[in-house]
Amino acid sequence: MRPGVLHTRTRLDGILAAVEERLDHRRARAPLAELQARTAERPGGGRERFVAALGTRELAVIAECKRRSPSEGAIAEARNMSELAHTYATFGAAALSVLTEQDHFGGNLEDLVRTESAGLPRLRKDFVIDEYMVLESAAHGADAVLLLAICLDDHLLRDLREQARELGLAVLLEVHDEAELARALPLAPDCLGVNARDLRSFEVDLGTVERLLPLAGEACLKVAESGIHGWAELERVRRAGADAVLCGTALMRSPPRLAEWTARLEAGA
Repeated sequence: MRPGVLHTRTRLDGILAAVEERLDHRRARAPLAELQARTAERPGGGRERFVAALGTRELAVIAECKRRSPSEGAIAEARNMSELAHTYATFGAAALSVLTEQDHFGGNLEDLVRTESAGLPRLRKDFVIDEYMVLESAAHGADAVLLLAICLDDHLLRDLREQARELGLAVLLEVHDEAELARALPLAPDCLGVNARDLRSFEVDLGTVERLLPLAGEACLKVAESGIHGWAELERVRRAGADAVLCGTALMRSPPRLAEWTARLEAGA
């Protein structure tokens, strides 16, 4: 594993190894200078768009585009991601989370491009382990990147957060326990995500969100991740102080749920 990437001694390490191998292949095909040129051609303001989209609603929904996952298996392998993104926009999503990891989630960077026409801010959701991946996120039109405290040491986490800032990208910094939260808060992320799924065991417990979100303070937007299946879970994380939720499997399997949630939120339920 490359410097700064943490060994977890769990099944997560296999995912990280696959990400590293794919990264080496992409780096050989697309030199750094090419990505820098593409990034320079794109309009700025991604960070502002993403933060504003999450911060101007009582509870914003980041709707996820993904084909499969290690915990759920195949979800929607043949789904047209462009059409899905437009559906999410119509049903009231505040932003999109686009899964780009290939081997375990069936995604790719081109899904970032395919979903652009929906007009929503886009988070690149992947296991970002290198500065090259932050740059390629910007080059492919992402407005934000996900950084995972579980797999990055303090130095790499800080460097990637600073690089994202310089490129005009928002950072959603994800934690799932108190130790990771203590490491994340000094970096002043734009958004602090608490994942109800333990990425070591892949078990889900919304109590993790309820325990950690109130400890995050008011310095950043707070996002509840995983374990959102319906209105009951939305109410739980809203009471815990969430500004937004990131929901994948439930919406991939039934996008109209988003329209129902949006209507209830707008009605002040």
